[in-house]
Amino acid sequence: MKKNILLMLLGIAMSFQMWAQRSVSGTITDEKGEVLIGATVLVEGTSIGTITDLDGKYILTVPDDATVILVSYTGYSTKKTKLGASNILDVVLAADVVGLDEVIVVGYSPQRRKDLTGSVSSINTTDIADVPLPSFETALQGAAAGVVVNKNSGKPGGGVDVNIRGRTSILASNQPLYVVDGVPIISGANFDFAREGIGGSNVSVISDLNSDDIESIEVLKDASSAAIYGSRAANGVVLVTTKKGKAGKTKLTLNSSYGGAWLPEKIDVITGDEYQEYSLELWGPLLDALSLEKSWQSIQDNLLGPLGDANTNWQDEVFHTGIVQEHSATVSGGSDHTRFYASFGYSNQEGIIKSSGFERYSGRLNLDHNVNEKLSFGMKMGYTRSNTDQVQNDNNIFGVLGASILIPPVVPITNPDGSWGGAFGIENAVAAVTDYDNNIIRGRLNGSAYTKVNITPDLSFRTSFGVDFLDSREEVFEPSTLQSSNSGRAVVATVKDERFINENVLIYNKSAGGHYFQVLGGVSFQEDKIKVAYTEVVDFPTDDFRGLSSGATPITTNGDFTGDNLQSYFGNINYNFKGKYYASATFRADGSSRFINDKWGYFPGVSLGWNITEEPFLQSGPFDLLKLRAGWGQTGNNVFGNFLARELFKGGENYRDEAGIAPDQIGNADLKWETTTQTNVGLDFGILNNRISGSIDFFLKNTTDLLLDRPIPTTTGFTVITENVGEVENKGIDLSITSLNYDRNGFSWSTTLTVGYLKNEVKKLVDGVPIDFGFATRVAEGQPLGSFFGHKTDGLFQNQAEIDAAATQPNAAPGDFRFVDITGGAGEDGILGTDDDLPVDGVINDDDRTFIGKAIPDFQGGIRNVVSFKGFDLNVFFQFATGHQIYNNNLAFAEGMNSVFSPTRRAWENRWKQEGDQTIIPRLVRNDPNGNRRDSDRFVEDGDYIRLKTLTFGYSLPASVLKNMGFSRLRFYVSGYNLWTATGYSWYDPEVNMFDNNNTALGTDFLTFPQPRQVIFGLNVGF
Repeated sequence: MKKNILLMLLGIAMSFQMWAQRSVSGTITDEKGEVLIGATVLVEGTSIGTITDLDGKYILTVPDDATVILVSYTGYSTKKTKLGASNILDVVLAADVVGLDEVIVVGYSPQRRKDLTGSVSSINTTDIADVPLPSFETALQGAAAGVVVNKNSGKPGGGVDVNIRGRTSILASNQPLYVVDGVPIISGANFDFAREGIGGSNVSVISDLNSDDIESIEVLKDASSAAIYGSRAANGVVLVTTKKGKAGKTKLTLNSSYGGAWLPEKIDVITGDEYQEYSLELWGPLLDALSLEKSWQSIQDNLLGPLGDANTNWQDEVFHTGIVQEHSATVSGGSDHTRFYASFGYSNQEGIIKSSGFERYSGRLNLDHNVNEKLSFGMKMGYTRSNTDQVQNDNNIFGVLGASILIPPVVPITNPDGSWGGAFGIENAVAAVTDYDNNIIRGRLNGSAYTKVNITPDLSFRTSFGVDFLDSREEVFEPSTLQSSNSGRAVVATVKDERFINENVLIYNKSAGGHYFQVLGGVSFQEDKIKVAYTEVVDFPTDDFRGLSSGATPITTNGDFTGDNLQSYFGNINYNFKGKYYASATFRADGSSRFINDKWGYFPGVSLGWNITEEPFLQSGPFDLLKLRAGWGQTGNNVFGNFLARELFKGGENYRDEAGIAPDQIGNADLKWETTTQTNVGLDFGILNNRISGSIDFFLKNTTDLLLDRPIPTTTGFTVITENVGEVENKGIDLSITSLNYDRNGFSWSTTLTVGYLKNEVKKLVDGVPIDFGFATRVAEGQPLGSFFGHKTDGLFQNQAEIDAAATQPNAAPGDFRFVDITGGAGEDGILGTDDDLPVDGVINDDDRTFIGKAIPDFQGGIRNVVSFKGFDLNVFFQFATGHQIYNNNLAFAEGMNSVFSPTRRAWENRWKQEGDQTIIPRLVRNDPNGNRRDSDRFVEDGDYIRLKTLTFGYSLPASVLKNMGFSRLRFYVSGYNLWTATGYSWYDPEVNMFDNNNTALGTDFLTFPQPRQVIFGLNVGF
């Protein structure tokens, strides 16, 4: 009886279910009538949906009470269509001008761009697909307002400094968090490949990414957007999503490019004959004092030793045109159930300095499989192997660049006996690029696997497991032919970093009566393990035996193992009412093994949005979009040493034959996160059918509890202890405008402008005491990070009367710099540059130093124009920066006018020689008695520039021609990089920072590997 009743009830339920549903079908096309494969068809307010098949057709079972379906496709505006009595419903989608309906992933959950309430910038990967960018990060350069990207050097595969809305830290990292396919990858300060001290050119970790694999790049700039990433998001978040397959016909694409890279402009140096004249003027007074003949031969015989009579242009010997090539193949496709994307890439960039280069092999496999409507799973996995060839110490006077500028041209490349020519302990530039070997070989496996369960139409659960494995080996050999190694030197340094991450996320979506809710909750577990080993040996019997075991004398052998764990809980609530009013709240709790008493940090974020164009009073107004946004949030910075809070001991402190250890670091159990609090107010707008659209954001970003070193009594056995003391403030404006200038009769022209304004200020240091970092760099309260500190100059003394009338410079002579008398001392607070400084005292000394420039620009941005006409396309991108200076330390040596180093032609021809000479180059005098080379504004130059960063011109064959050739696409193009620069800066390149990602010593140029100019020819083929 019970069984019969159960069957009857089940039958009734099934009949009601069948009665309450119907089937709707149709075809989705674009405005040209082309079918759209893989378009999403969704019942509004539910998760009931499907995708179109190979013919653009769909069949969807809808509830009987459903009234509207939503149809969306990447690159097209989402369309709402009312359901009528007919079960046949065809939909035509229009191209999306501004991408408001584009769905992007922001903090674990997908959102439409029009629903965002935070500050998020998207990089158009189409604009950069065919541009010869030296690394992935440079795609961000000038493409997003508030995102500052500087190449630390032009070395292939070299480091890039990416900064979002200002610098927030002094000792910790200022680099953003990179998340690739949901995995926060190892980058920035976490992984230092180069162990040999080749400054200004650390290896870029992000250069492992093949740009052809990238589907989208999103930049989370404000705290309300980035708070979901908690303790790692103080410097912003860059979300990278790689491509995936789509249901439909299998597609094969081949991309190939080949070209050259060269130095845009060399430094103008003097000839061998002119160097002999220079030497006679420099050493003449001493020759007279010693009653020696004033001749070049006499200088060699009596003072310098044999140098030669050559006329070597060392730059010509070091620089060359490097070959640049990139090739990739991708295949993608699938069915309604299984989709795939696979790629293989090869890149080879020869540096513009001989023997430098970067070579990379990459492979990727992305899979997605829908078992049924309830269950899906997939994976994204990429592997790269690369080799970086480095030249010797590219920002050191004893390295390649120093030698190419400073070695006198009279020195021959080789001596008569075949040995390398040389002088003054500087390495022969040709020898340095010929005999010196430094290779960094690294492999990287990065990826994730996921499983998603749709528990109900409104509730889904996703679990994922991600890995990021990095393995680097640096091998160095300096043969006995180099001055830096009399008997051979070898180094092997290995670094292995393994990251594991597991994340579990529950998402609930509900829509009813115009109200839309999305509630997200998750938990994350991350573990990092790092192993480092370093071995150095010298004294090799022959240069042919280069293994470590062949060296007779070990110098250093050490290694260590470290790691950390991060456990996190996070949640997010998004709400909107009829696309008019928006609210979002985010919270994350991070627990880190790096801390002791304050292991947990808590990071909230809230934001509101008001789409004013949905209000009745603006329905007939000029705006297609007018949306006001406001957000507040807190994020943290955890990129610093794993054991900074702990007391450390070191081994190797042996006594006689007994092994021993000794204290190495005093701990601070109260250390906690550096915390950034940010407020953002923004406005999105669009007019003329969104032909002109954009956004403007105002932000205030304050970072507290900065890690700084406080001096302590040396009786403790240490000099400093690290504490949470400092404070830095950033405030600014981000502006982005896109205009569709013309679009008819097959001709299209659009322009995008991005501008970022930034003001950075140090608010608090340890007891207000400034910090000096060398190279004329000082960090002080009330000043921006990267401030230059030194003497001000007031021209050159023309005669003795001017010297007698000026402040005391006891060793000054006509032709020397007149330094400005600023103060008589620091006053009671002991801090120079504050209000209680003593009056001028008529004496020039260190107390007269002051702030003479800053490295952080006031404005940075870019402007891109994209033009297309009947298969032809032109993409032109200019980048600019203004309101900052560069400390050109190259001039202290190349225009010091006091030593045996060869000067530039500018210095030689414009040096002060007699009264009345109006010049900025001082007299030529041995040993610099007046201190003309001291840190001063003499070396501070205007850093403003505008640069034609990229230009691409291409032609795609029309579909009517391709149809008979078996291709779906065939495009030819030529592309250039760094083609033109307008700047007042006198050295190779205004885009420099010799100290890599150093937070304080910014904008300093000292023999930095210059950036190349590139031109490549490319081919894109689709099948």
